[in-house]
Amino acid sequence: MRRFITAALAAGLIALGMGGARAQQGLGPFMPNEGGSITTAWTNAYGPDAESWMTFAKVGPTTFDINYSSSRGMRAVRRIQVADRASAPTMVLGYNSIMPLIMPNTTTLGTSGAVLEQLRTTGSAPSSIIYDANLNKVDGMFTLVDPKAKFSVQLGDQVVDVPAITATGTFKGRSKSATGTFTFLNNKNNPVLLEYSIQFTGEATPRTERVVRATPGVALQGAMQQALATVGMFRTYGIHFDFDKASIRSESQGLINDMATTLKNNPLWTLRITGYTDSIGDPGYNQRLSQARAESLKSALVKLGISPARLQTAGGGASNPIGSNKTLQGRALNRRVELQRTDR
Repeated sequence: MRRFITAALAAGLIALGMGGARAQQGLGPFMPNEGGSITTAWTNAYGPDAESWMTFAKVGPTTFDINYSSSRGMRAVRRIQVADRASAPTMVLGYNSIMPLIMPNTTTLGTSGAVLEQLRTTGSAPSSIIYDANLNKVDGMFTLVDPKAKFSVQLGDQVVDVPAITATGTFKGRSKSATGTFTFLNNKNNPVLLEYSIQFTGEATPRTERVVRATPGVALQGAMQQALATVGMFRTYGIHFDFDKASIRSESQGLINDMATTLKNNPLWTLRITGYTDSIGDPGYNQRLSQARAESLKSALVKLGISPARLQTAGGGASNPIGSNKTLQGRALNRRVELQRTDR
């Protein structure tokens, strides 16, 4: 059963267009909000199940920035013009550090409001896609498939269904053509691309990407402390590791600082840090990787002044899955870190 009780979840529903006029104020995880982030899981010819994190920054009335990083090592910054989100006909798939900071007449998070509105009122809409770092483009058409689709996404600790619209797309360019399926958030003010799978000529594997999580831009310290104080456990997806490694990425530092502050505010608490993975690969390797990741987090907390005697570590590997390991979303849910109080 899905529950609708947390403040973060309420903010998320507002941002999805379920909260009336406040959705225009940039609140909640899907609307650009300072420090908010969207996590996607993706797979392509280069390998399975990488993750990307898009964090909003410098949010203003006319532009906002997306700070992009992925578990495969790519980092980039994209500056989005708010006016383009309303009317631009071209959608950019992907990020690369050599791409321009500003790409006028394009959208990045999804399609534009004008394209979405035409698609759902007439059943089709012309659009173009920029698909690589050299800004190569294919032109084509979206065709409506399901105007009342539902899409599950994690907001906070809960998975909820959001209103979506699905379409097929057929595109052709100078050197490539492509066909695919696309799912957009059904909100003309914020038509986020929630999921797509597109097959280009000359590429043996489709490019597939899915939004798995959205987090509003607020510090997690309060929620963490409350969870540990009441139920004794806090599950987080905010500790990001390099692909197939135990090294913690720099964008995780804010959350690690919050963890250290929580522990300093509660000096009698002791914790067990447990890392978990999905089921891809050898079970023994996954267990060792999850153990190493838990130990990396412990080391980071010790550097911030937390006594190592207060912290235990464990590697859960692919045990205790909370999602299906048969789907991108489920595997993303299973890759996590859990904090469990051991002083109770």
